[in-house]
This record gives sequence, C-alpha cells and structure tokens, in this order.
Amino acid sequence: MSVFSESYAQARARFTAALAAAGGRLLASYQNPAAGPAGETLTTDVGRIGPGDARRVLLLNAGTHGIEGYSGSACFTGWLEGGHARALPPDTAVVFVHAINPHGFAWGRRVNEDNVDLNRNFVDHSRPYPENPDYAALRDAVNPREWTPEVVARADAAIAAYYGNPNEDFLPKAVHGGQYINAQGTFFGGAAPTWSNRTFRAILATWLKSAEAICFIDYHSGNGVFGFLDLFVDDARAGTRARDWFAHCTPIEAVEVKHGHAQNAVPGLLMDTIGATFPDKKVTSCLVELRTRSARAMLGITRAENWIFQHGNPDSPEGLKIRAEFREIFYPVDPIWRAMSLRQSNAMIAEALVGLAGA
Repeated sequence: MSVFSESYAQARARFTAALAAAGGRLLASYQNPAAGPAGETLTTDVGRIGPGDARRVLLLNAGTHGIEGYSGSACFTGWLEGGHARALPPDTAVVFVHAINPHGFAWGRRVNEDNVDLNRNFVDHSRPYPENPDYAALRDAVNPREWTPEVVARADAAIAAYYGNPNEDFLPKAVHGGQYINAQGTFFGGAAPTWSNRTFRAILATWLKSAEAICFIDYHSGNGVFGFLDLFVDDARAGTRARDWFAHCTPIEAVEVKHGHAQNAVPGLLMDTIGATFPDKKVTSCLVELRTRSARAMLGITRAENWIFQHGNPDSPEGLKIRAEFREIFYPVDPIWRAMSLRQSNAMIAEALVGLAGA
C-alpha cells in the first residue's frame, strides 16, 4: 500500500504531500541535532487540518518509539489521502505531530540519539528518579554484555525464576518498567529532558494553546494479537466519559499486567504530559497499540537490538539480521496487517472526532 513507506525520508515526503493535498498546513519543522543514516536532516513536523482557532483539537502523535513511527505515519497519510478531512465537525481541527523521535524513526530504533526511551523520559528531572529495584536486581540478565544462545538462555531463566513465570508471555517491571541507572540498557529514561521531550512541550505551548478540549492519541506498534488494535484511554481530566466515544477501548486505570505491575505506573509516559500541561482544559489522553507479535518476542528482540548497538556491531551480518527482525516486529510487511491497521485507525479517528464534537 502506497501510504506505507520504506524510509523516514519517504514517509515524511508522503505525509507532507498528503497534508498539502488535503488542504492542510505545515505549521513547523523542528530540526533534530543528529543526522540520519545517509547524513540527511531529521525533523519533527507539525501539520494542521481545520481552523487555527478551533475550540476542539484532535492531536495525533507518531514516532514516540522511533521505528513505530512508520505505522503511525502511514495512518496519518492514509487518513489524509482518504478524504476524511472534508468531514471535520465544526470548530474542530486535527493537529499531527509527525516523527517526534525522528532519529529513532530514521535509524530504525525505538530509542533516540542518546539511547533514551522517550516514553520513559517525561518525568520530573529535578526530583529523584523513580526506582526500579527489579531492574537493579536483574540488570545483567535483562541487558547482558554477551548475546549467545547460552547466555540468553541463562538470562531468561533468571528473569523467569525471579518472577516465578517460566512459560507464559510477560511484561515484568524489570524489563518493561523503565530504569534510570543504566544508560546502555533497554527502557532507559535518560538523565535530562531529551530534545524530543523539549520539542513536544514547545509544540503544545505553541500550537495547542487556543484549544479548550483536546483528545490526544499516541501511536505505537508491537506486542499483542497480530493485526488488532488496542486503545488505552485516560479521560480523568476530560470532564466527560470520553472512553464511551470508542467502540473498543480500555480505561488506563484498569490496565494491569502480570505480577501487579500496572501499565499506568510506568514512569515518564508522553501521554501524561497533555493533562499536566493543560490542567484547565478538557483533556483525553490515549495510547493506541497496533498489535504485531507476542510480548515475549517483542521484549526479546528489543534486548537483542540494544545489545548489538551497545556491545556488538550493528552492521555485521549478525547485526543486520537482528535489525531486520526488530523492524519486522514493529513494522510488519504483511499487507493484511497493514490494511487492518489503516482501517482500524480510520475508525478510531472518526470515533474521536464525533466524541470530541460533543465535548
């Protein structure tokens, strides 16, 4: 499908062209300090469809986890090319944040130019960082310095034994919960606000200040049942039961994974920033997951990809194999997956716009 791209540059070109063709405006392009794999300039682009002073705004964000921006970008472009912008409700606009982590997008990584997981970086960096004693106890098992079948088997057994969970998929806090003690490890939250963090806050302050009601949807892809969409909704600040806007969604406070680790307890989520930035506005924050593979597969390849960049050679045959598997986990080539993602995204956006019109 033509809206699904093979490179960051292609995705950006398709998005900006679709935005212009649909009658939208490119509001700003923020240049990342690092370059792309071919030395190209990397930017976060902000586009808008609808009136500049709209009271209601649907804010869509792609690329928090860089490589996951491919699917989000395709959904943006597909919605624009599909002519859906012609049916916007009155006094409503859609604002797109394309590639908030352009370095990870261009390089095919989840993390940014500093190995920081942006979705663990939105903490208060002036205060002590959240502790993750599970990661501290299992650091060498989660992120071993060697990556051989024997080492990985021992590491996985140590993690499973720690949680008493040897046979089923899991998202243990040690692996998934964010950590602030190992800059070379997975899910590292950083030691300061990243460029993407600062840029996202600047976007909110500049382009969302006139809105009275905001629905935010942060696009992700990864673990879960292949081809399905899961939407997590936090409408605590919305002043309305915004979760009722959607045919299928999960209230964020009800999302729990095994061993008592709650999804909304993960520190530093980007989606939490909207309500904190606009305490006096009606805000609904959502996170959508375009599902691809099991949690265990996703976490395993994420650890392997981290190892190849931190301790191995990303351009070796082994490195290229791991990176190709990593890309497939987060951005499947299967046309059925791509068609399902696009169709479900269009439906979700339509539901959000109808609900927002009544806010």
